Amino acid sequence: MKQSIFNTYKDEILSFADDMDDACVVPQTGEIQFCRNEEILTCYLREKGPGNVIVEYEKKEYPYKSFLAEVLGKLDILAKKITTRDKEEEIYVDTAANLLSGSQSKEGRALELLRAECINESVYTTKICFVTADAGHGKTMLLKTLERKMASEYLLKKTPFLFWHIDLHGRDLVRLNEAIMYDLGELRMSGLYYNSILTLIRNGLIVLAIDGFDELAAETGGDVALGSLTSL
Repeated sequence: MKQSIFNTYKDEILSFADDMDDACVVPQTGEIQFCRNEEILTCYLREKGPGNVIVEYEKKEYPYKSFLAEVLGKLDILAKKITTRDKEEEIYVDTAANLLSGSQSKEGRALELLRAECINESVYTTKICFVTADAGHGKTMLLKTLERKMASEYLLKKTPFLFWHIDLHGRDLVRLNEAIMYDLGELRMSGLYYNSILTLIRNGLIVLAIDGFDELAAETGGDVALGSLTSL
């Protein structure tokens, strides 16, 4: 494996470490050893053909993204926590919507249009989708409903990613990184850091839904708010 490629994967894996500076890395053998949740974790990066990177961990081989999702991200646990929170929310009533993409327009039901837009990811670029409607028309309920739906589908292995709803409405913490870490604390997810979440997003394992982006823009300024998305 080329050194540059190894370093990219190594840095992503170490985004889950308690302290990146304490990690032990041996590029010649592909070994990466680090402490996570106060336990030592040792894995080995292997390349089995162009673009086919696997991780050896505890005598088992994982495709790279599966290792991130299952072993490091523990997205199955996150999915279970998502499906059980906010159960007292009122029932979502789906409505007609219009998806605008460039010069194209597509009509349909809001829930399915947004779900399809998330599934149709772009391999080489970051995709940003703005959900707009008048106040009180159910934007927040749409995002929460899709979040629970995708979490249920993830547990059934019907989708490879989670749709994670981050609500900025009425919060003292309006910076995006603060809101993400606050939500992780509310969900009692240990061993995940802001950089860990960025790794999961960049690998298409989490689709982030920022609710209240207008409040973020009003508090920090439009340019700053948009600039906060560049790290995603």
